[in-house]
Amino acid sequence: MMSSSASSTESDAASQQPEVLGRSREGMIAESMKNGEDIQKQFPSVDFKGAVIEPTVNLTFDIQQHVDDANQRRYNTLMAEMLKNTADPAFAERLLWEARSCLRNYPKVLGQFDSIFISKRPVPDMIRELHEVLTTKKETVRRMSLQNPEQGVATGTA
Repeated sequence: MMSSSASSTESDAASQQPEVLGRSREGMIAESMKNGEDIQKQFPSVDFKGAVIEPTVNLTFDIQQHVDDANQRRYNTLMAEMLKNTADPAFAERLLWEARSCLRNYPKVLGQFDSIFISKRPVPDMIRELHEVLTTKKETVRRMSLQNPEQGVATGTA
């Protein structure tokens, strides 16, 4: 009975959470899981939902909720650049550390960031793994667009 009441409280709290890009935390997690099915199949030993998707979505929402606008914009820009530059690990690492500095005044959010990107393994290893996953994802999307050229055309015109 107590867990039901705790669960009810959690779902009430979740329903009051802000949205990111028009989605709730749960919606973004579900969408990320669907979009990542191909990657999960290629890396079956990795718990993408528990180890990657949920913590990353939670970090995204908490940054939006707790971090000031200027630091949010800088953080988002630096992380986007880091993700584009994983082929250059030294540059990607520098961008990651700069992004981290945007969160230094927010200890709870900084702790989440560290847990995802810093604490579990050396940063160069994390960037290498991230590059491998992103490269695999890009290749899968490319192959799918070659198999379904009408989807590629529709995407290109949007």
